[in-house]
Amino acid sequence: MAAKYTIAYFLEDIGQEAIIPPLVKRLIREAGKPADDFEHRTLNARGGRSISSYKTFLADARRRMHLPADLLIVGSDGNCQGFAKRRDEIRAEAADPPYPNVVTAVPDPHIERWYLLDIPALSVAAGLSKIPALQQHKCDKDYYKRLLRSAFDGSSVIPPLGGTEYGPLVADRIDLYAAGKADHGLAEFVKAVRDWIKQLS
Repeated sequence: MAAKYTIAYFLEDIGQEAIIPPLVKRLIREAGKPADDFEHRTLNARGGRSISSYKTFLADARRRMHLPADLLIVGSDGNCQGFAKRRDEIRAEAADPPYPNVVTAVPDPHIERWYLLDIPALSVAAGLSKIPALQQHKCDKDYYKRLLRSAFDGSSVIPPLGGTEYGPLVADRIDLYAAGKADHGLAEFVKAVRDWIKQLS
């Protein structure tokens, strides 16, 4: 049976790809909607430069109306600008989007921070007994990449992708209420997806 709804993802990198669609699938499940009603398509998930790539993608989508979707989720790291500024930048590019609904997912400063917002969830997901506490918010480009990788120091686990391969498991276990209080971009993303799911027939 064909899915009733299509959710498309325009994401910045593999770290976003590993956790954002699984978070959406969890929210669908928690809302009591059948998973088979939803098709998930990742349109872009490599190479950064998310805003310029997104602008090009939208222009192409308007011309050709290809890859139709009921919901488009756009992921872009805040890169220390703050989630609100990056969110507004994405919205400005999509002032007249060729999609009926657009939701932003803006981790600030980088997606790896979302993996670290709930240390017990990451610990269980990765099968680790000890993980360092999340340090003070830093804007260094690779700070959270290093912190996520360091969570595996001293364990028998060697994460080839720096820990992002545990994204689906973290998405299933993360305390969304507590994590949302610590990261406004995550809270806004979760609320927007929940609101979209709620209005479905």
